[in-house]
Amino acid sequence: MGWTKQVLTGITVLAATASVGGAQERPFEWQETMRAGERLRVQGIVGEIRAEYTSGDRAEVVARKEGRSRDFDDVEIRTERRGDEIIVCAVYHPQDTRGDGCSGNHDGDDDRRHRGDRRSIDVEVDFTVRVPAGVDFAALVVSGDIVAENLRSDVDVSTVNGDIEVSTSGKAQGRTVSGSIDIAMASGDWEDLDFGTVSGDITLWLPEGIDTDVDFQSLSGDIRSDFDLTTTRNRSRWIGANVEGYIGSRGRRSLSFNTVSGDVRLRRSAS
Repeated sequence: MGWTKQVLTGITVLAATASVGGAQERPFEWQETMRAGERLRVQGIVGEIRAEYTSGDRAEVVARKEGRSRDFDDVEIRTERRGDEIIVCAVYHPQDTRGDGCSGNHDGDDDRRHRGDRRSIDVEVDFTVRVPAGVDFAALVVSGDIVAENLRSDVDVSTVNGDIEVSTSGKAQGRTVSGSIDIAMASGDWEDLDFGTVSGDITLWLPEGIDTDVDFQSLSGDIRSDFDLTTTRNRSRWIGANVEGYIGSRGRRSLSFNTVSGDVRLRRSAS
């Protein structure tokens, strides 16, 4: 999948940032008025991303570096606007990507990126984000958890090594490689949503009365549902299983789950 390639290209940087110390510097702070329908995207390499709802129309991002102080200049926080999307990102080796904005953050295809400095960078960047109602939120990090609490907009998040926890009144989807996913969404207004993990469980909280198709594929996991799940295919292979079915009525929307060793739980949200 495309998200996997995009995230995994940052692993070369992750390998150089395996340990962090205790030094800190003054946080990076950004805020700007955003309209409903716009999107705020946060991109990191190593560190946690935490987002929460804020009243009003001003989005805010605070980024804190922690680690080896002499390496702080080798990590730069940048902002970039692309149409209706604002991106805040952590760029490692910024001297090699001066003209690339945030697009150089996860680009591992060009060897010139890091040829000027091969030493390790012991810095992690933790992001604290405040998201107004109606402003969509996206997050991408290589090594770190992503937590988005009580948002009032659509959410799309991905990490390689970390857990995902999301609650929102909109729709949400998440993907990780090593970690668990726990998502609660109140909206039934979507067409297709997908969730994936290699090592970890997926728990999805859905509102009562939802109608959706369900497609589950796993090598060693299983699927359980608080809802009545009508199966149209339940095929066990020599390795893995494929379950297709639906909750409520068919053909209105779909949920896709792909795991290797993780289980999927479809839970009914408390009213």
